[in-house]
Amino acid sequence: MVCLLLSLPCVAQELAPVIRLSTDEATKAKHLAQDVVDAKERSAKGKLAWEQFHKTYQAAHADLPVLRFSEDFRLAFYILKSSTFEVGQVATIELTADERKKLEALHQEMTVSEQSQKQAEKNWREFQYQLVVDHVGTSSTAGAIVMLAGKQIIIPNPWGAGLAFTSDFRLAFPRS
Repeated sequence: MVCLLLSLPCVAQELAPVIRLSTDEATKAKHLAQDVVDAKERSAKGKLAWEQFHKTYQAAHADLPVLRFSEDFRLAFYILKSSTFEVGQVATIELTADERKKLEALHQEMTVSEQSQKQAEKNWREFQYQLVVDHVGTSSTAGAIVMLAGKQIIIPNPWGAGLAFTSDFRLAFPRS
């Protein structure tokens, strides 16, 4: 048993590189990280509201399973099973004006919140790349190939897997 413990590598002996952020960098990191959290929450709420509307509408029309909505928000429809594949038929339900408004608003919020989340995540990633470039530099040989400011660069190992920050955003360590 003692031999087994002595033969295992000791991770604590491995030294990890660190980036010390300036006050401005820490403030920006905190802001961008919060933007990601807020955008994810908004997106999750938008998707949940959409799903709840769909489930409620589906429950009201249980005779037509797997209802979908048309892109103009005027119809709910179900593709009927057909004995002849080439001749498909659809059952439709016309949505009321209130249902259309609600559906359109839910879809708009879901779409905008997803775009907002993607943008917040992109800003966060690019901030991390720029932080590594500013403090560590780039690599000409090995690392993660990323796009930053429209240019392809190589983030050196071990920084390419992203950064982990202390709760005050003063220190950053490689995730790997």
